[in-house]
Amino acid sequence: MHLWFLLGFLLAALILDAKDRSPNFVVILADDMGYGDATCYNPKSKSPTPHIDRLAREGMRFTDAHSPASWCVPTRYGILTGRYPHRADMDWRRKAVIEEGRTTVGSALREQGYSTAMVGKWHLGFDGGPDYDYTKPLVGGPLDRGFDFYYGMSHSLDIVPYYYISGRKAVMVPNQQIGPRNTEGWSPIQGEFWRGGPISPDFKHVEVLPRFTEQSVDYLRSRRDQANPFFLYVALPAPHTPWLPTKPFQKRTNNMYTDFVAMVDDTVGQILKALDDNGLARDTLVLFTSDNGPVWYDSDTKRFGHSATTPLRGMKGDAWEAGHRMPFIVRWPHSVKAGTVSDALVCQTDLLATFGAIAGRELADDEGEDSENLLPILTGHRKEGRFEMVTLSSRKVLGARRGGWKYMNTLSSGGFTKVHLAKPKPGDPKGQLYNLSNDLGEMENRWNDAPGVVKEFEAMLASQKESERSRPRMQAFARTVQKAKSIRTWRLDPDGQNGTFADYAIDAPGKALAGKPSARLRRLLLADADPVTRHDEKFHFDPGILLRFQSGKDEVQVAICFICNKWALYLNGETVSYTSIEEERRAVLVEVKAIFPNDKIIQGIPEKLQ
Repeated sequence: MHLWFLLGFLLAALILDAKDRSPNFVVILADDMGYGDATCYNPKSKSPTPHIDRLAREGMRFTDAHSPASWCVPTRYGILTGRYPHRADMDWRRKAVIEEGRTTVGSALREQGYSTAMVGKWHLGFDGGPDYDYTKPLVGGPLDRGFDFYYGMSHSLDIVPYYYISGRKAVMVPNQQIGPRNTEGWSPIQGEFWRGGPISPDFKHVEVLPRFTEQSVDYLRSRRDQANPFFLYVALPAPHTPWLPTKPFQKRTNNMYTDFVAMVDDTVGQILKALDDNGLARDTLVLFTSDNGPVWYDSDTKRFGHSATTPLRGMKGDAWEAGHRMPFIVRWPHSVKAGTVSDALVCQTDLLATFGAIAGRELADDEGEDSENLLPILTGHRKEGRFEMVTLSSRKVLGARRGGWKYMNTLSSGGFTKVHLAKPKPGDPKGQLYNLSNDLGEMENRWNDAPGVVKEFEAMLASQKESERSRPRMQAFARTVQKAKSIRTWRLDPDGQNGTFADYAIDAPGKALAGKPSARLRRLLLADADPVTRHDEKFHFDPGILLRFQSGKDEVQVAICFICNKWALYLNGETVSYTSIEEERRAVLVEVKAIFPNDKIIQGIPEKLQ
């Protein structure tokens, strides 16, 4: 009897330990793969993608997910740093793009005890370029930016020089030459296109994707029975040019591009099989996405009956949606409900905050300045994602989102798609504004119809440029709440005469609240502060309460609305979040009634919302 009890206790402990242990992370980043390439996004796709489709069936598929840029280098910067790439210098040929000392997904997870590995295309530069001494270590690459293991290549498969990197060193020096290559019947930057120049003796273009697949699978085999969790970042070189499907994938479809997409899908399948075979799938979060849209013209769609960008406008490089709206699928057994679809607005910069939250690594205010935590969305606790987002086109045009609205301060595509622009007439729009809620194809320019919305975007971009961030300074917020000597409290009253807060008048000069009531309110507030719920809300601050915390130069303002069941949180007048107090309503109400014991309206607020 005692033996069975002991065995049962040990089994329960193991189950609890497995549940509480941080998961492994595998991120698979395709290169130049479109929103319409996988059949789980586009049932009419010419390319079979059974393994990507499997991820969607077993996880959550996002329909409004975006890369922070519509071309290679800046997207990779944003993914790893959680920072919008338009804030950084993208001169990858001459230096390492990720600044020394900047926190990355790899470095943050390594601090939490993770083994970190990267396989594939780096394309974020090394220090001292472009005239490297390939017999010496390359500085500023993956091993200097948070990864323990790296095997890959410096940049895209159509850019010289061509060579493999293991750790910090070139496997072989690129001391030979290869001529340029193109494919008849395609544009100069499609097909088997690559540039001529230096190449190492061991480098063959057609072997690169299979080699990176093999390296990824080998790494997963090495993680079997390892105690600590791992993060594997697989940056594929495909289906970017040159389009080189190997023999088993040739003529799978009616063109070489979708053949190559099928080969990418097979790589995904091999990685998933390695997770299954080595007992890792249960405890691993797998994310599949792409860095930007494809080079795919309207004429290609007509010729082959395949729309790599369905139902979006534009392609790679563009500020239009096809440039940066990406496939984004997350599978995490027992945490993400299988077969779910989310229309939450998310950005790939959100990986740092999300993985950090899962691994118990809180971000400092100078880390991941544009990264927001998606964990509540993944676990089904919240439907809404971001309210705002900014993307960068290849011609450095900023595209911005607020809710369903999309803004661009140019009349061109901002990228690869050529647009004939007539000389504007008086009164013509100066930029582009679309309501994606009913115009996903960006066909109806609303610039002249909604000047107020245009001004809101301009103010948003100006504010973010000045602050150099979009995520609120949560450390400063928490520090101010904790260190303020007292809380100044006010009643918000539409008829008050003693100052204003937002559109609401303040009816009294306020009074200080300290001691135990103050401490209880602070705890409730800090436990509920969530910077990823910054959405427009209609408040009914009647009755309403305003709290102010002052510490140094920072002031936190908290407006409590018991009718809409939320509190609005601000730092120095800038929105932190609009957060529900539904679970804490009774506790918050107890404190508020103690603050205003003689206020009949406050005392009459019910514990439950009617």
